[in-house]
Amino acid sequence: MDHDHSYRDHPFADGHNVLWELEGYGSDERQHSSRLLGRDEYLRVRHLFGAELADDDWLMAGVYPVPARLWPPMQELLGPLGFEDGLDYFLGARQNLPGGRTWRPAPDGRTPPGPVPSP
Repeated sequence: MDHDHSYRDHPFADGHNVLWELEGYGSDERQHSSRLLGRDEYLRVRHLFGAELADDDWLMAGVYPVPARLWPPMQELLGPLGFEDGLDYFLGARQNLPGGRTWRPAPDGRTPPGPVPSP
């Protein structure tokens, strides 16, 4: 499958075919928790990340901190997320490819990484 065709089949614009991963890290710098958020869930909480979204509406240019002040409104909008005191949380995007595979976006977040693997 050529690159142009595969990109049309799996567009990543406007948060389509993307998952967001909420990760919790301890002081040992190890990942202690992980939860994937779909596009609809992300759309419910996106407004909470106002300052961080200035140049990146879909949080695809890196991994963004989720400060403790956002835990209550996120849980109000999404239900229990399992936040734990003593962990630092971050939200970052991954491309959600056919067959359940995920692929992290390009570090600059400005252009979709390619070529997109075929389904």
